[in-house]
Amino acid sequence: MKQLMKLDKKEAATVSNAIRFWEDSHKLSPELAEELRKSYEVRSSNVDTIAWYAFISAVSCGLLAFGALVIDEKWIELLRKRWEFSEATVGIGFTLVAGVFVYLARRRKVKYPNSQISNESYTITIALSVAVAIAYWTRSLGLFDGHYAQPILIATIIYGIIGAFLPSQLLWVAMLLSLVGWWVGQTYQWSDGGFRFAGMNYPLSITLLGLVIWASSWMIEKVKPLSSFERVTYVFGLVVFLFAAWMLSIFGNYDDLSRWSAIKQGTLWYWSAGFTVVLSALTFYAFRSKNDTLRDICLVFFLANIYTRYFEYFWDRTNKGIFFAILALSFWFVGKKAEQWRSQEKIA
Repeated sequence: MKQLMKLDKKEAATVSNAIRFWEDSHKLSPELAEELRKSYEVRSSNVDTIAWYAFISAVSCGLLAFGALVIDEKWIELLRKRWEFSEATVGIGFTLVAGVFVYLARRRKVKYPNSQISNESYTITIALSVAVAIAYWTRSLGLFDGHYAQPILIATIIYGIIGAFLPSQLLWVAMLLSLVGWWVGQTYQWSDGGFRFAGMNYPLSITLLGLVIWASSWMIEKVKPLSSFERVTYVFGLVVFLFAAWMLSIFGNYDDLSRWSAIKQGTLWYWSAGFTVVLSALTFYAFRSKNDTLRDICLVFFLANIYTRYFEYFWDRTNKGIFFAILALSFWFVGKKAEQWRSQEKIA
């Protein structure tokens, strides 16, 4: 993942004007000018942060409203039965709704290309409409058959296509989430209703899937129509990889809860040690390469790892006050060192 220089809006405007001037005066080639434009990003201001949180709130409320209306009240089913609509008719209706909002979202992105947060608001309706349309289409065509893998795979493909067409970060995330859901459902189906596929339980198989998604961000960066999704794919894959690996360090490769509960946690020490080594290596690399995203995510999981190992091995054996005092001193030392590194970077 490329490390980008973060500038505020005024600084970014100055740099952009300078690059444009040098390009127009033929002091820079168009290729080098484009590469320089991609070497920095605008630092989020407080207003941008407020707008982003407002957008997250809107998404959350939209999902809650959708759940309350569709899942709890089942108003679609009530209307369908009242007016004697077929499942295919409902699927067609929501397909048209999704198509209309795709058109509106595309037109708005062309008209207001810089209003990213406002533009993404349209994609909430698109995502929900597509989900309902797929549910009714698969039921009407008999594709469901008691398994969720096929409908989720269709959703993954459609979210990816629409996300790339608009383009939409939210729909791309929906595609990645659907991909994880499809993998879980498909491995469950392949294992005939078991929790182990190809010798792997869910934490291990999802760890590998997260690693594949994370690695794919480097390939996505090379594909120009998809290059804008490189960062979100990088972060999503990294979080899925580390979260699943963290769960793997707790449960090992067991697929039976009763069997796992009967063993001592110490017998799974090699999974814990492996996760700690991977985290340490990634954190060291993040500090050396000045990759802020990788560093911050790894530090969060490093804290989770420390607490997890403590509750596994030392909760009944050590004095709690002493342990947390040592933990507090260690975090204070890390914070002090981080401040020193930041000061050195500013001076440099």
